[in-house]
Amino acid sequence: MHTLMSFIEPVLGQVENSYIQQELIKSFKAQEPYFQTIEQSFHSFTGHVQSPDSFRKFFHSWSQTNNSAVTVSGLSNRLSLLVHEDKPVADKGRLLDAIASLNRITDEDLAVKGHILHSDLFYRMATEISGDDAWMLKAYLLPEARSFKSWKDKNSLRKSDLMIGLLTTLAHEIYTHGEVEFILPLFRKWLKHDYGWEDKRIEKSLAWIQVHCGPTEKDHFFHAINAVEHFADAMDIDLAAYDLSEIVSDYVAKKAAVMAALTANIAVQAA
Repeated sequence: MHTLMSFIEPVLGQVENSYIQQELIKSFKAQEPYFQTIEQSFHSFTGHVQSPDSFRKFFHSWSQTNNSAVTVSGLSNRLSLLVHEDKPVADKGRLLDAIASLNRITDEDLAVKGHILHSDLFYRMATEISGDDAWMLKAYLLPEARSFKSWKDKNSLRKSDLMIGLLTTLAHEIYTHGEVEFILPLFRKWLKHDYGWEDKRIEKSLAWIQVHCGPTEKDHFFHAINAVEHFADAMDIDLAAYDLSEIVSDYVAKKAAVMAALTANIAVQAA
């Protein structure tokens, strides 16, 4: 049976930077209880026909945990500001490399590669499954999802130490790889068996999940590693001074809180 870690761990085994690899493997393995909460939430959501309220809260709140192109772009802007504002930089060439690596994470999301914004694909998926686009209303944003996004945006866009934002991006990209791979078969089976959708309709509706599977998020993760390493060289930073386990544990715990709240909402609707 597939788990989130069954998709995450093989990719971590391909990481060449020994410190980053060891820290990520150790940190993600420690999140097993939270992973079980997240996995159960997706199983619950795709386990039966949902109410309109469940759909709307799920898609609005879930979207706040995974649509991060704007955040990554904002972090890239912050790096470029170091040069624009003439801040001390040990190696401007490596800083440019870090910015270029960050920008590669958002190529597909912003339709630099491909022909459609990924936000449009998410809109199509959520609206097609929900039946309308009422899921976009902020009234359906759960407090836990707001807290997750606020924490992640603060790390990337507000904290003075830019490395915190880069390491948060690193955690996000490898986690997201595991999530999309884990949920794709669940969503396909659910729409086919509980809703009777034809395969062609399922594939079109789930394009947002599908395009992030395979090499997409995995490549984004390795671009994030490159950004971290280039920035460390550019600013003469010792990566070993950073506690990557704290960022990973905060990320997964806050994600699990969102999914647990969504599961509770499903239970209330069923009652």
